[in-house]
Amino acid sequence: MIRIIRNKLSIIPKTTDSEVSKKQIDDVFHFCRGEFNGTMKEMNFHKIAPIPEDLVEGSKEKDDWLLTNWGTRNVAYNACWVSDFELIFDTFTNPAIPIAYRIMKHFPDIDFSFKFASDHTGTNAGEVYTDKGSIFFNQQKDFSKDAFEMAFELRPHLRALFTLVADTNTYKADISDIIQEIENNGFYKDVDGTMLIGTDDKQKPLFNSIDDIDDLPF
Repeated sequence: MIRIIRNKLSIIPKTTDSEVSKKQIDDVFHFCRGEFNGTMKEMNFHKIAPIPEDLVEGSKEKDDWLLTNWGTRNVAYNACWVSDFELIFDTFTNPAIPIAYRIMKHFPDIDFSFKFASDHTGTNAGEVYTDKGSIFFNQQKDFSKDAFEMAFELRPHLRALFTLVADTNTYKADISDIIQEIENNGFYKDVDGTMLIGTDDKQKPLFNSIDDIDDLPF
């Protein structure tokens, strides 16, 4: 199964001067943003790390180059600035760690935090960050408490699906309430009303029974 990785880049200016801080954030914004195939992208890997023209599409050489320089074989998608200094985007299979490194090295006067977590909640979670000009990498152990909490930070709606177990000091899926709601209503909505599973359109049911559910995020 191809996993979806949620990536979050946070810009942390080192200055207290608001004008300088704003310019630094704008500079990062313009460095990341660019047009590709006629469409303006909020996170454009082609602009940050252009693919060499001599690489043949579908070749092992190009595949190796993408994994080394992008961290993933595909472009970013679902990219959006969730605040003036935070950009979230998704990638397939792997986080875009090499892209984060390039951004950090291009702006040595700015601190960054780059967090990532797989949609297989509790796995492939970690952070790349800068401090005083140095770059650090912290990979969380799969299914550890820290890995789950990183996943919850990047996908807040997931927190309601898990319970912290004191004996193991980590999280366990607890979807009994969700299953009951789906069985009763045919759908499950998050507390904010967001449809997560199923549909409330009785003319277009997504599930015939609880056994049909295979899209839960773990």
